[in-house]
Amino acid sequence: MPARSTPHGAPDHTRPLPLLRPPGDWRRVPVEPVGEPLVEVRDINPRIIDDPKYQQMGLAGSRAVAVIREGVAERLNRVVGCLPDEMTLVVWDAWRSFETQQALYEGWMADLARKHTEWSQEVLHRETARYVSVPSRDPTCPAPHITGGAIDLTLADADGRPLDLGTDFDAFVPQAGATALEQTPSAARDNRRLLFWSMAAEGFTAYVEEWWHFDFGDQFWGSITGQPARYGPIEPPT
Repeated sequence: MPARSTPHGAPDHTRPLPLLRPPGDWRRVPVEPVGEPLVEVRDINPRIIDDPKYQQMGLAGSRAVAVIREGVAERLNRVVGCLPDEMTLVVWDAWRSFETQQALYEGWMADLARKHTEWSQEVLHRETARYVSVPSRDPTCPAPHITGGAIDLTLADADGRPLDLGTDFDAFVPQAGATALEQTPSAARDNRRLLFWSMAAEGFTAYVEEWWHFDFGDQFWGSITGQPARYGPIEPPT
């Protein structure tokens, strides 16, 4: 099966990525919550593989089974249905607990502090938040993953082996930027394009700093689309 075409007629893997906007002051986006449950990623579609990286790393509060908002799950089901038959999606992270968010934030900040002893606390917090949102229990500005509207994923082959997209997951380096490979013709660039356009076709927005991170319904998404967020913080069923 050839790659799906966009409404513009170009195959998804050959169409360049647009200039992406950062989510800006996303905390100011109003949240108008909908009553939508979390569902298990492994139940969406056999071609969507649950591979919970933070559980494998043993991070506090991480889950062995990933969950995501029902509306996000429905869109992911349509995304994978339009990919070439020999491809799957691998989900690395979806809904995230406050404890996991805090562990990620503090861990990355500690790494940066060791590497950049000259940085002030202000700079340190700002640079940490480029890749890991500040953990917050405030219902008006939760970190995106805590809402169940953010998802980290990649393309994989039929057996679930991730394809080359240029960097590893959570590689907090410039090359991880969603458009960082646009001037570097390669399979990795083409795979990033295919993932981006496939997700964008179902209403997801991409995070400019991380090719693997997409949002729907949260405040990142609201900042980019100009709409109120649909999802506030949520806890999974026990």
